[in-house]
This record gives sequence, structure tokens and C-alpha cells, in this order.
Amino acid sequence: MVDLGAALGRLLHPGDVVLLEGQLGAGKTTLVQGIAKGLGCTEPVTSPTFDLIHEYRSGRTPLIHIDPYRLQGPGELENIGFCDYLDLPCVLAVEWPERLGYLTPPDPCRIAIELRGRTRHVEIRYPAAMAHRLETP
Repeated sequence: MVDLGAALGRLLHPGDVVLLEGQLGAGKTTLVQGIAKGLGCTEPVTSPTFDLIHEYRSGRTPLIHIDPYRLQGPGELENIGFCDYLDLPCVLAVEWPERLGYLTPPDPCRIAIELRGRTRHVEIRYPAAMAHRLETP
């Protein structure tokens, strides 16, 4: 998961939003650790479940990692300043994106992680604006 995240992190630009779906223990935070690595972050990346938001600024672009699992919905996200992050030149990684509701940004990169026994199945849906970065010359 770290290697996959690192590969993705190398492709991400300021303004990109990554939504991570998956059950508890699926590897969402591990994938964000890889994204941080791909962005060049040197700080240790941990789950923001209790803090709600972690900011990492040591890479080539800031990474904002949000976990609204404990929140009741978009109103509470607005109260903690979620919308302010949408306007920053950063990469925004959000676990439990179903909590965003009407605050879900348009055209995010969506990553669904599913545990099947001891195997993880990962589906990545890139927005059109990001697809050109995946093309090789």
C-alpha cells in the first residue's frame, strides 16, 4: 500500500483531492503514508481519527489528511474549517468521504480499498483533469 501511495503521490499536484473509501483496517492511512512519501514528506504520517486533521508541510506540496469518521456530517466539517482547505494549494486526502455529503469536492480521485480475506483489492478512479498525468510519452 505504501508503494502504491508513493506512486500516486508523485503524480499529485496542489488542488488535488483524494477520497479514500474502505472498512476499518483496510489500509487507508497506510496509503496516505505512501502518498506523503511520494510528495517528499519527511514527517511521520499517522491516523487523524482523534485529531480529525493532520497537516504535513515538509514535501514539495502540503498534504492535508482528514478523517471525519467521528463526525456526524458536513455541518460539523464546516465548523472545523474543512472548506478552507479546499482553497489552499495542497493535496487533500480524506478518509471516510461519505461523511462529506454536500461538501464533496467535484472531480476527486476516488480510491476504494476492499479486504477479501488476506488480500486487498484497490480500485482507483482518476478525474479527467488528472488522467493526462498517467499517460507515458
